[in-house]
Amino acid sequence: MEFEFKRDMLHNTIKSQFSMGHEAVGIWLEQEINMDLAGISRLLTQIQLLQTQALEQLEFLGAEFSLFLNQEEAKVIANILLSDHDELPEDMSFYDEESLALCGLEDFEQMLLSYQRFIQKGY
Repeated sequence: MEFEFKRDMLHNTIKSQFSMGHEAVGIWLEQEINMDLAGISRLLTQIQLLQTQALEQLEFLGAEFSLFLNQEEAKVIANILLSDHDELPEDMSFYDEESLALCGLEDFEQMLLSYQRFIQKGY
């Protein structure tokens, strides 16, 4: 998973860019985490508990995106995909490329640590 963080000086926010297939992680960061250093620290603590097998899995339900963690992987998914969809016509489907991402737990942890450092340095 490749990523890059940039400061949006106009809106005083952080924009993230992730490699194809992991775009949902960037959207989750921007919408659910933003610059919440305390939240990032709590999440990193929970990841350590998963890695030491003190926990088996965790769920963090957000306003738009949710995060599901287990001892091996992280899954970020748009909440709209968690609800039942009405049947679509045969020739139509939901576009969910930017709504779902999976990665290894260690990769996810390293990304969070990088994001935390970016914020702490004043980006």
